[in-house]
Amino acid sequence: MRRSLLILLATAALLAAGAAFAAELEIPSRTATEDVSVHKGPPNCSRWTDECVNCSRGAAGDAPVCSNIGFACQPKAVRCLSPAIPHSEPQKK
Repeated sequence: MRRSLLILLATAALLAAGAAFAAELEIPSRTATEDVSVHKGPPNCSRWTDECVNCSRGAAGDAPVCSNIGFACQPKAVRCLSPAIPHSEPQKK
């Protein structure tokens, strides 16, 4: 009984020390690499989102088509969901 209590206390002390070390780590803030409008979209991207609005672009030069934003949505950074496929290459299935 006494040995299991000692093992339990040693394990708790090691876990507490690990948690204290993790709390001291410096986490860099996230910054957007470039300011991209969700309605314009990133270059060379056929589908993108900001987690509120989803947009897609057809052929080169066409205006993008976007969904409506939800009334309580908090937009995040714009990210590409599908890279643009050049029209000279056939699509792989």
